[in-house]
Amino acid sequence: MDLPQADYTDTTSDPLELVEAILTDEGLTFERTPDGEVLFSLAGLWKSHDMWFSCRPEGECLQLCSSLDLRFDPAKVPSIHPLLSLVNQRVWFGHFEIYEDEEAMREAGRLPADIVFRHTLLSSPMERPGQVQTAHMINVAAEAVDRFYPAFDFLFKGANTAEAALEACLFETIGEA
Repeated sequence: MDLPQADYTDTTSDPLELVEAILTDEGLTFERTPDGEVLFSLAGLWKSHDMWFSCRPEGECLQLCSSLDLRFDPAKVPSIHPLLSLVNQRVWFGHFEIYEDEEAMREAGRLPADIVFRHTLLSSPMERPGQVQTAHMINVAAEAVDRFYPAFDFLFKGANTAEAALEACLFETIGEA
């Protein structure tokens, strides 16, 4: 996504309306949920990123999340923590975390988990997030998920250690093919 050149003047009190305007300008389809979240997908290097924005007025913040869609058995959580620690040291904005879906647990009787990237932008009633800041949030999330998705995927598919999973996605190529 290209960063906009000029910032919109935010005349609304709902930052999600600005999010919808940006997604419309980029030609992305989105959906506004009854809970007030804005859901959309963005093509990535490895897969499409399912992302959603939510606004938390009680905390005066705009939050963007992106699911890696690597559902796993919660029994694997202890093996994921070392990789989360290594990855989050390399992320400047936002962080990766384990998300456990409590609603799915009630429905299915078990607790599926996923890895989620979360980035939050604090605002104030006097200064709402602008177009450039909001587009930057999307870019940061897409870049982080593209960069570290292979490490989490490799961990689930057989890496012996968190370090091995991370090394597999951070290698540098030399020369051209």
